[in-house]
Amino acid sequence: MGESPTELTKAPISMYIQGVENDKNGQEKYLIFRKKYPLFIYDGYQISETDTDVRLDFRFNIPGLAEFTPYWIFPKPTADSELADGGILDELAFSLGMVEAISYWKLACPPLLRIACRSLTPEQADWWKKLYRKGLGEFFYTNGIAIEDDFIEIAGCEPCTAVESGQIGQRRPPAHNHETLHPSPHPGTPIKTLIPVGGGKDSAVTLELLSGHGERLAYMINPDAAMLATATAAAIADENKICATRRLDAHMLALNKQGFLNGHTPFSALVAFSSLIAAHLHGADFVALSNETSANEATVAGSDVNHQYSKSFEFESDFIDYEARRISSGVKYFSFLRPLTELAIARIFAGMEKYHPLFRSCNVGSKNNTWCAACPKCLFVYIILAPFLPEEAMLAIFGKNMLDDEKNMPAFEQLIGLRPEKPFECVGSRDEVRAALGELIRRHEAAPLPLPALARHYQSQGWEEKPAFAAICDFYDEKNHLPEPFAQVLRGHLC
Repeated sequence: MGESPTELTKAPISMYIQGVENDKNGQEKYLIFRKKYPLFIYDGYQISETDTDVRLDFRFNIPGLAEFTPYWIFPKPTADSELADGGILDELAFSLGMVEAISYWKLACPPLLRIACRSLTPEQADWWKKLYRKGLGEFFYTNGIAIEDDFIEIAGCEPCTAVESGQIGQRRPPAHNHETLHPSPHPGTPIKTLIPVGGGKDSAVTLELLSGHGERLAYMINPDAAMLATATAAAIADENKICATRRLDAHMLALNKQGFLNGHTPFSALVAFSSLIAAHLHGADFVALSNETSANEATVAGSDVNHQYSKSFEFESDFIDYEARRISSGVKYFSFLRPLTELAIARIFAGMEKYHPLFRSCNVGSKNNTWCAACPKCLFVYIILAPFLPEEAMLAIFGKNMLDDEKNMPAFEQLIGLRPEKPFECVGSRDEVRAALGELIRRHEAAPLPLPALARHYQSQGWEEKPAFAAICDFYDEKNHLPEPFAQVLRGHLC
């Protein structure tokens, strides 16, 4: 059994790391940890229910280090619903566990990930290996870890036999054969679309544009004030606010503090699988994400390291293919805003004034429901909205003119492309940041108004090619998975 969180916190670091000091670089830790902890086991998962909830418990194990038992809870549509599923929820639960395991595997990056509760085809193993490699691209890069093609082997076992319901570490057999928790929608009934809500401008735009086009469900993971306020402003009924609970295992958090490897994981892959679970339970026909075409750009120039990999079109396409081949839930997953740039979304959002006091995109200020107005994410959102809103509206949102604060210069130079790395945040492309600044400068000079300090710095660079503001705002990427009715809705709202 794994140690308790208290025991882990009190234990000396040498007990776990054996000579790897905190000032050693990530590559050294990576190699030592992989040798000491060569195996990660996905022991299993349990699906259980109460009158109101469906709970998924997962068990992971790094032998010799600790066991981990994170869990998720999803609300059921009605208190008297009975969980009857012919294997879809089982497949979704297993897959969610494979993504959840990433947070625990990366502690020591064992070379073998053994799945004790499921057999895998070679194609499945390759699919998951790609997600681990590209989804952890930022993690490997920021920790200075150079990985080989064989950095991980993912191996399954023979399928588990049916066991008594409630026994963790085994697959729960379906209660009934090929039944679902909800009746199939009848022809002619309004479509039902589940929309993941993060509290930022993008999901607010999706919620608003899809108003009046069928029934909308707002899906939120561990919802904060901005998420709930956004859903309420979008007139989502309380019964259509689907709030899932995700709980991390305290052992992992303690080991992070002890000096084990830590870093970014592909959170949007968790959103993908968990949103399908919520959609399946609540009878939704579609899951409409709010990821834009700008998410496809690499964070580190000239590489495939992308902070937003699991928001990219590449992942979206891979996910749709995997779901069709391995799960077949009947729910159509796609990103509603995929054809648009961040600039185009900002232009639409600028006209949605009821959301301006409510939306939040700042990770630093998320716990207090504020904009810190000092981080790269705040600076990016400020820049992208600045061409469309008067300064008084910007001050009402952020509390200050962020382009007049020279403390933001390092992040600013990353955003405009003077440095090889963009900030490791969900930010738009370098071209559209430069286009937004060019338009802001044009409007200030036409007024005329004095330029803020960072805009003057941008102007002083003398860019030979200035991205065309109108062209980026009007760009519509035909590489998308929008069903045609949704594409028609989106095109109808473009300026």
